[in-house]
Amino acid sequence: MSMLKPVEKQRVAEEIVEQLRALILTGQYPAGSKLPPERELSKKLGVNRASLREALKKLEHLGLVRIRQGDGTRVLDFMATGGLELMRHLLPLASPSQPLLIRDLLEFRRLIGREIARVAAYRAKPTELGRLRELAAAGQAATAALELFEIDFDFYVALTQLTGNQVMVLLINTVREGVRSYAHTLANLAAMPDVVRAHHRDLLAALEAHDPDRAARIADDYLASGAELAARFAGRPDLAPLPLPA
Repeated sequence: MSMLKPVEKQRVAEEIVEQLRALILTGQYPAGSKLPPERELSKKLGVNRASLREALKKLEHLGLVRIRQGDGTRVLDFMATGGLELMRHLLPLASPSQPLLIRDLLEFRRLIGREIARVAAYRAKPTELGRLRELAAAGQAATAALELFEIDFDFYVALTQLTGNQVMVLLINTVREGVRSYAHTLANLAAMPDVVRAHHRDLLAALEAHDPDRAARIADDYLASGAELAARFAGRPDLAPLPLPA
């Protein structure tokens, strides 16, 4: 395709992956289609076939393609075969090809965030809340919106660690990596520092009281209002959060 361009000799396989992955995720190579033959691809990219095959194997591992001898390399429906690791690659491409992806990410953050708060409040001991207190204090001192946004996410990472659930920690790390692409837009959530700081205090109080339902409610209200603000400040009413059951 004309979108392909020669790659530098260093990081050859990685650069091939980056180009082809972007073309697949944006639909320029749609699900069910076949990539050009290896000879044609290697010529357009200016690489040898060994590097190309290494890159195609990586794309197959990501669930983006299927390599079959005699059938070539066929593009898969990544929504059926891909995993969360694609999130950090999808988000920078989200507009205009995936305009609602950021809304879905924030909804996922809300869903997992409230359950993280619930489990942390149930399991955490008062002696384990030191890191949260440190971050709450850092939030009090923060002056820049982006700084407070980062502290707020650090707060939720620390909260997740209190659940003792490794899968939850990995999930919140994935969400954070995805959100990073939109940090400057979403930092508007931190534009009202009193709201963020009050949230940290309220959530800490719920954890200290071992009140899981209260902690979940506090997190849900905060993350829902944050998603609404992000859509409003971005001038994207279509990104407003969808209703969720209580």
